[in-house]
Amino acid sequence: MTATTAEHSTTTTAPRRSWLTGPFGASVAAALLFALLWQGVGMFHARIPGPAPVLAAAIREVERGEFFFNFLISMQRFGIGMAISIVAGVAIGLAIGSSRLFDDMFGDVNLVCLAIPAVIWALLCAMWFGFSDTAPILTVVLSAIPFVVVNVAAGARSIPPALLDMSQSYGVARARRLRHVVLPAVTGYTVAGIRFGVMSGWNGLLLSEWFGSADGVGHQARYWYDANQLPGFVAWIAFFILFMVIADRVVLERLTRRAFRWRDVDSTPSTSIAA
Repeated sequence: MTATTAEHSTTTTAPRRSWLTGPFGASVAAALLFALLWQGVGMFHARIPGPAPVLAAAIREVERGEFFFNFLISMQRFGIGMAISIVAGVAIGLAIGSSRLFDDMFGDVNLVCLAIPAVIWALLCAMWFGFSDTAPILTVVLSAIPFVVVNVAAGARSIPPALLDMSQSYGVARARRLRHVVLPAVTGYTVAGIRFGVMSGWNGLLLSEWFGSADGVGHQARYWYDANQLPGFVAWIAFFILFMVIADRVVLERLTRRAFRWRDVDSTPSTSIAA
């Protein structure tokens, strides 16, 4: 006598969430809560301007054309600095991660650079190069490149040695091995390093323009600070923070998800039949 039992899996569907209860709703709620707290603190502290005067100052800066002019200057410096950081950081990171000699020579140097805050690089570059584009660009490079290097090096170390040995034993050329084995393996680490590098480099750019520049977002923030016009100062800081949040959420976060999409494994419930 044979008994056949069928075990049916039950699929539970997650409740559908509206935009009010999803990530967008949570972000809106957090923003409203922050605005209320900001308004409350501004009502009881004369040196903290509330949202209304800051918004008015921001609108005036946009109408005067100061926002677009200075923002484009800062973006040009930031773009050049990040391009240099990514190219040089990937090359140095691959060298450190794949060669013990390079690791011994430059690994600790990169850790020291990683520990130096962006404000120190901004001060040094302002002292070295004065009021020129070189100072903010170099500050971005020095602030961002250690993050790219350390992440790419970690990715290079994570490549299984057996895979490299196999490709070498099959006579795969070094250029093809780099293109088809090494670079795909470190792509996710590179994107993560770029994400941290962008944050650190953007902070370094603001500080560099604050200390030693005649234009740009950082210069405008300091201009209103020195004039004791705090709404204008906070408005430029708000521009700075808003751009960083938008860039991280719209561009960098999507790149990170795309780079690590191989980790997303679809797990579907299975039906087991025992006879």
